[in-house]
Amino acid sequence: MFSRLAALPVILCALLVLSGCSLPAVMEKQPEGETEQVAEAAWSIGDYEEAARLFELASARNPKSVTALVGLGKSYTALAQYNRAQNALFRARDLNRRAPEVHNQLGNLALQEMHPKTAIEHFDTALRLDRTNLAALTGKAVSLDYLSRHAEAQEVYTRALQTWPTNFPLLSNYALSQVLGGNIGAGMKLMEELLRDPANGDTVRANLAIAYALDGRSRDAKAMLSGLMSDADIEKSLRHYAAARQDYLAGKPIGYMIFQ
Repeated sequence: MFSRLAALPVILCALLVLSGCSLPAVMEKQPEGETEQVAEAAWSIGDYEEAARLFELASARNPKSVTALVGLGKSYTALAQYNRAQNALFRARDLNRRAPEVHNQLGNLALQEMHPKTAIEHFDTALRLDRTNLAALTGKAVSLDYLSRHAEAQEVYTRALQTWPTNFPLLSNYALSQVLGGNIGAGMKLMEELLRDPANGDTVRANLAIAYALDGRSRDAKAMLSGLMSDADIEKSLRHYAAARQDYLAGKPIGYMIFQ
C-alpha cells in the first residue's frame, strides 16, 4: 500500500480534533513541547505546510530537538521537498544515531524518492536498534516488494505479525505482497476479509483494486477505486494496472510498476 494510490501509514499519530485545516498563529507563543504537539497534530490531518512551519519554529527554539527535526523531515517528505527533508533528518541523525525513528524517516524518504535499496539500509539500521520496530519492519517489507523480492518481504511481514497479529496496515500490505508474489487467491481473500472491517475497511480498497486488476477483474477494480480518485485518474490507474498485468502473467517482476 505504499503506492502513490494508497500510501502506507507507516507512522501512526495521535489525532487531535482541530477546527479548520490550518492552525492559528497564536501557537507560536506556546512552549516548545506544545508547539511540537500541535505540529504533529497538523501533520496527522494532512496539513503538511503548517506542520513544517511549526516544526521549523520548534527547531529554531531548540536546535538540538531530535523530535522537531524528525517532524520537519517527514513534513518536507510529504511535501516532496526532499532536499530539505534530508537536511533535517541528517541533522537529527547527527544528534542521535540511536533513535529508530530517525532511520525510519530516512527510509521513508528514500522510498518516496524511489530508492528502495537505500531504504532497506535505513530500516535495517532501525531494526538493529529495535528488532521489533513496527515501522521499520513494515518499511523494509514494502521496500522488498518494490524490488519484487516478494518471498523475502513476506518473511518480514510474517515476523512482524508474530508481534502484531491483528495490525490492519500490516495485514493489508502482507495481502498485497501475496498477490504480487503470485498467490493472488490468498491475498484477495485476506483483503476481502479486511474490507469488512467497519473502522478501517475503506483503507484496503486501493490494494484490493490492484489485486482485482491483476486478476483481470477490471470492473471490480474500478468499483474499488470509485470515490478514492477522479474518474480520469481511475481510468489512468486501470490502464497502468492492465499493463502491469501483462508482465504479471508473463512471470515478470512488477513491483516497481505498482509502487511507482
